[in-house]
Amino acid sequence: MGIKPSKSRQNLIDNLDCRLLNITDNKKALQLLTNLNYFQVVNGLENIFLTTVHPKKFNKVSIFDFERLYYDSKKIATEISRALDDFEERLKSSISYHFSQSYCMNINDTMQYTNKNNYRDDAEFDGYPLNSEQYAKIIQTFKATESRNKFLFFQPWFLTNLVQKNDHINQSFYRDIQYTAPNNVMTYQYDSQVAVPLWVAIETLPFGSLIYLCHYLKDDEMSNVLNDFGLTANDRIIFLNVLDVLKELRNHIAHGNLLLRFQTPAYIKFTNDFVNRFELNPKSRGTTGANRRVSYASKIYLYDSLKILHHFDSTKTVVKQFKKMFYHNMKNMKQGEIYNKRILKAIDAPSYRALKNLT
Repeated sequence: MGIKPSKSRQNLIDNLDCRLLNITDNKKALQLLTNLNYFQVVNGLENIFLTTVHPKKFNKVSIFDFERLYYDSKKIATEISRALDDFEERLKSSISYHFSQSYCMNINDTMQYTNKNNYRDDAEFDGYPLNSEQYAKIIQTFKATESRNKFLFFQPWFLTNLVQKNDHINQSFYRDIQYTAPNNVMTYQYDSQVAVPLWVAIETLPFGSLIYLCHYLKDDEMSNVLNDFGLTANDRIIFLNVLDVLKELRNHIAHGNLLLRFQTPAYIKFTNDFVNRFELNPKSRGTTGANRRVSYASKIYLYDSLKILHHFDSTKTVVKQFKKMFYHNMKNMKQGEIYNKRILKAIDAPSYRALKNLT
């Protein structure tokens, strides 16, 4: 397939008409393609509706069936996003509490979360899983000596930027005449008696930085975090894989990508323990590492990702929106049952019952 030249919206509609897609109102169809991206709506969903692929033909399907399915999937994405927000808030609260209890109990220790010595270097652990895969950069970032390549907390300008770039962090509020910064912590460039607690600073971190922290936390602190999520100290790598999946799902939704086409990228690898714990169905398996003896799996779809999220947060409202989507297809389309089965296949759900079980 070669590079496709740009076409007018009317030409796109004419092409769909030639494929027997029902265009009942040309003006509304033009407005639809003005409001929404053709690539997302039509290209992204056509496999659900096509009767034949070569050549592409539709049967008793309207362009507004595409519109309905697109917006139904957006509603599902909204509910997933809410569940991911709840998970992220729990993770921030857990990390900040347990780390602060270990290292930041005194005023002068407020900024100890920026002291690299209070974390562990994963490179020191022989056989650290996936250390040549997605975790390679995380390990290298901890060991970095140049400021711009260090983890956020370890960069010398961290506290200054934290105060200056976040309006809700007022330097006068976080100034204490009794505060004296100890060695190896980051200081505020304009006032050495300013210090911002971890539970405030962590709210400004993106999800990706939380993953870095979960790699760097020492065993005692990380064990407490795992316990907050119903896991044990031995589940650390499993939980890191959980975070890998949820980060990809979060980014996929945040960038406006079509939810029904979600899959984790091939470079994200999963340990066998992770796959077995959540009874996942990865699409690829192989080996990695210098000696190619470490087994891994990769590439999971939306249903498996929801199984993982369901383990830590309610997905009841997500399933409810799926039910509405399936109902709309059955109500508005003569072949609704066929299209619902294709949706289940697209998200790699074994059955409608399996999806309902996520409540």
